[in-house]
Amino acid sequence: MYKKRLEVDRYSSNSSHFRGIMNSKGQVTIFIILGLVILLAVVLVIVLRNQVGTFKPGEIIPTEKGKVERFLEVCMDTIGTQALSKLGLQGGYINVPDSIAQNGLVHLRTSPFTVVPYWAYGTTTAIPSLEQIKRDLDKDMETHLRSCVFDTSAFKEVYTIVEKSDITADTQILDGKVIFNVHWDVEIRNKAGEVVTEVINHVVESPVKLKKVYETARRVVEQEMKDMKLEDITQDLIALEHPQVPVSGMDISCSEKKWKVSEVKDALKHLLRVNIRELRVKGTDYVEFPEELPYYQNHYIWDLGDEVQNPEVGVTFSYEDSYPFSFEVSPRSGTSLKSNQLGGSTDILKALCLQSWKFVYDVSYPVLVTVRDETTGYTFKMALTVHLQKNIPNRGSEAGRTSSFLEVYPDEEYCAGAKIPMTIFSSTLVSNEESGVYDKQPLDKVSLSFTCLKYSCEMGSTEYNFANMGNVAAYRTVFPNCVGGIVRGSKSGYKDDWKRVVTSDNAEVQLELAPLYSFPVQQIRVLKHEIVDGKAGKAASLDDDETAVITFTYQKKDQIGVEPFQESSVVKSAALEKTVQDQQKLELLAEADFRYQIDVKVFKDETMMGGYEKNWMVLWDQLQVADTMVIHVPVKEKGSEEDRFGLLLGIGEYSALVPAPELMR
Repeated sequence: MYKKRLEVDRYSSNSSHFRGIMNSKGQVTIFIILGLVILLAVVLVIVLRNQVGTFKPGEIIPTEKGKVERFLEVCMDTIGTQALSKLGLQGGYINVPDSIAQNGLVHLRTSPFTVVPYWAYGTTTAIPSLEQIKRDLDKDMETHLRSCVFDTSAFKEVYTIVEKSDITADTQILDGKVIFNVHWDVEIRNKAGEVVTEVINHVVESPVKLKKVYETARRVVEQEMKDMKLEDITQDLIALEHPQVPVSGMDISCSEKKWKVSEVKDALKHLLRVNIRELRVKGTDYVEFPEELPYYQNHYIWDLGDEVQNPEVGVTFSYEDSYPFSFEVSPRSGTSLKSNQLGGSTDILKALCLQSWKFVYDVSYPVLVTVRDETTGYTFKMALTVHLQKNIPNRGSEAGRTSSFLEVYPDEEYCAGAKIPMTIFSSTLVSNEESGVYDKQPLDKVSLSFTCLKYSCEMGSTEYNFANMGNVAAYRTVFPNCVGGIVRGSKSGYKDDWKRVVTSDNAEVQLELAPLYSFPVQQIRVLKHEIVDGKAGKAASLDDDETAVITFTYQKKDQIGVEPFQESSVVKSAALEKTVQDQQKLELLAEADFRYQIDVKVFKDETMMGGYEKNWMVLWDQLQVADTMVIHVPVKEKGSEEDRFGLLLGIGEYSALVPAPELMR
């Protein structure tokens, strides 16, 4: 028994000893692992510290280089965009040469600050080449990029800019865009003199399709020199025998027919202004004429050739009453045109008097051609002159080809064929969903007119309680046949209203005219506030060399995306003649409160110095008794060009820093 116990004890003792040994080895292993981990951690920290300690300023390039490159690209984009805008407004010239700008015979002045060169006048063409435009863009970039960068105080306070090369621009005018490439090796150093980064090549793209709009404009001029399309249209309009533009005819009457030359001239200018803008270019973006109008389809869609297939481009033509207009008509008797009388010399022939006339016209005038990139809204303008000699298209000194007069009806004959009875109702309507106002009342003495294509008929005016119809203003008469006519109502002090109609028996048309309130521009004060450190300074009046363009726009909620319901603009400038200032009036909606989008831009010469963009609720009870309207505008006259860019880009935010507009008594 004892031995067994001893053996057991020995066994037991050996087991405990074994476990102790195993525990000791396990502890040692753990310590070894922990030691290795600590050692590796120390080594890693030392390595990382050594790596961090070896960084140099030049190795922080990604952050600093990106900031510098972005700044340069903003300057390039601004310069490029302004250059494209200028050459678009000025017929391909960023800076119009003095030989053109100072010669009124070779340019069309569209504003006090802008002239559009004639690409064609008489038999001469003067079209700037695309290569010349590219060189001008290069030169403009090379001229202005340095000042944009070096005049920026924010960068100069932090960095020293060192030029290591000249600026070399290489603009690419491609089919779908314009790429501004600039090689300019610029080294940026901090104030300690250490090199922060170096940037060399810079690229900015513009989505403007300059090449497409330029080529379309060029094609218009080239085809005009061959077809004389605008001369043909002018010839056709004179040949229409409009009652106020006589050409040739006879009338059985013993009363002499007589026309004032001044009135004939004004009537022809009106015909040109209304009809020239109807001309379209085949293959471009335009609204097609209905199939029921074959005359317009055949004569007012200009085919410039198969190479003009640009649905992303739109072309419009315009002539305005303010444009130059050379006009002569003969034979004349002083300031009048008179018919010749045949017969009536004896008692027997008195009832057989015959009035006859035949006049020839010499006409020259400019047409402004606007080519629009519909994808970006970019516009490119150029002008050309139109010439008619002795009723014949002729751009030279000798008469061109034979005339082809169209057989069309003058307005009188067309209007005399009216057979379709219709009733027109007229009301004054004051409506504003925002303020909950809706008031509709009969409005009499509204002048009515009816237009169908180029024909225009005066239809009379509405009367209150017409034909005992009660509390309405109306007028019932017969209309000529027309599938797309326009009935228009007008009355002084009211906004015109019109409705498109298809004439049909006993149709009724409702015209609703909104009352207007005219606020004279002399009673509008524009006060400038210099923005300094995010705050608006004291108010100051416009200087004599400054101009403010003021626009009030009212948009109905259900008409978003279409033409505003009411928009009125005026120009405030000491440079304008007093008679011009006196004629300007801001036309606002009357008899209710309306919220307008106000847009004011202040220019010094041609440079935009500031602006204001905010909504303003104009209260009717204040407007109708106000003597003065005060509009406050944030400006940046003392800062750099970059500061002005910043203000213009954030015009909405800066507008909140100045007082809201005021109406004062």
